[in-house]
Amino acid sequence: MPASSLNRRTFLKQSAVAGAALAAPLILPSGLRAQGAPSKKITIGIIGCGNISTGHFSTLLGYPDTVRILAVCDVDRERRDEAAAQVDQAYGSRGCKAYNDFRELNQRPDIDAVFICTPDHWHALLAIDAMRHGKDVYVEKPLTLTIEEGRAMVHAARKYNRVAQHGTQHRSMKRFHDVAEFIRNDGLGRLDRIECFIPPNNRHVDATWTPEPVPSGLDWDMWLGPAPWRPYHSLGCHYNFRFISESAYGQVTNWGAHYLDIGQWALDMDNSGPVEVEGHGEFPSSGLFTNATNVDFTVRYANGVPMHCRTRYEGGGTVRFVGERGWLDIARGKMSASDNALLREMQAPGKKIQLPLSNNHHENFLECVRSRKRPIADVELGHRTTTVCNLGQIAMVLGRKLRWNPANEEFIDDPGANTLRGRAMRAPWALI
Repeated sequence: MPASSLNRRTFLKQSAVAGAALAAPLILPSGLRAQGAPSKKITIGIIGCGNISTGHFSTLLGYPDTVRILAVCDVDRERRDEAAAQVDQAYGSRGCKAYNDFRELNQRPDIDAVFICTPDHWHALLAIDAMRHGKDVYVEKPLTLTIEEGRAMVHAARKYNRVAQHGTQHRSMKRFHDVAEFIRNDGLGRLDRIECFIPPNNRHVDATWTPEPVPSGLDWDMWLGPAPWRPYHSLGCHYNFRFISESAYGQVTNWGAHYLDIGQWALDMDNSGPVEVEGHGEFPSSGLFTNATNVDFTVRYANGVPMHCRTRYEGGGTVRFVGERGWLDIARGKMSASDNALLREMQAPGKKIQLPLSNNHHENFLECVRSRKRPIADVELGHRTTTVCNLGQIAMVLGRKLRWNPANEEFIDDPGANTLRGRAMRAPWALI
């Protein structure tokens, strides 16, 4: 059977939205914290204590006068206990509470904001539950697993008047800001195309695998949560979740969420998106991993500019802007151009269009928790960028060109593609 057919079955299996109720009642607390800005010291809960959370712990613990981590949550007992111990050691106390169930943390009225650092398939349920309980949220990238989940998260943020920051920290790196601002001011003249390069998968699993015993202290049922049930295997848990389509969409959403985001910013598409998408992906034919090992898709905007995303096996993540005056390359550690004069022009003051500038993603979020302003990577633009990632994933799975209406967030004349905007959730979890 062709690799694309197998992956398509896996993808379709999770595409419809279920209607079951959440497993516990969600009650919005009363009081000052649910109504507006917190007291001087912002209190934090962190959900998900694995790989991506380490940077958040180290940063937030560096603000002892203005931030206090009160609680952590993880379904892996060893990870949550280690995280709580790290917090207590930093504060010289024993006050950090460790939870297995996120709902217990979210229901605490003494917590102002929650950082969500779990696998992607959990993001929407955790964030919406936190916002219902009066919490501001910082959600790691990608914002959600599906397009419908992203719109639901935006709706919740507006309904409950919560600050919601997407963890695309390139928005708070000056070199990315400067490039986007330069493009918006026609610094390259007429823009011809955008090229986004993302790294290849950095994990491998054999074509066959057998279930393993669930380790002591790991709540595997809760780890899976809304994802379809599957037997436990160590290579299908923790970091490797991103290579299994039931939990994430590989490097498309892992790295694409960063570099496609800068393309969206430069094109002034934070409240919209492309109108066409087509692509091809090379998918594993069997085994535990189901996401593309080689990515190649293109989205096209109403102004005719295409943004091409593909795997590059050398050089890491990069976004290149190509226009009538030359090209600009931008990555985390470097910036280059076809002519150094373009780099000098980019730094010149007095541009007609000036984009908001944030020099620190965490500080921007914390400042907005106090001021109630929208952060540099607000949930709406996070949803729009994640949607671009999803469009690429869907086009590669279906293997045909698709037309997209960014205003209605629907594929045009393609009911089959439209079912892939959402997914089924395993009972008792549901997107409500």
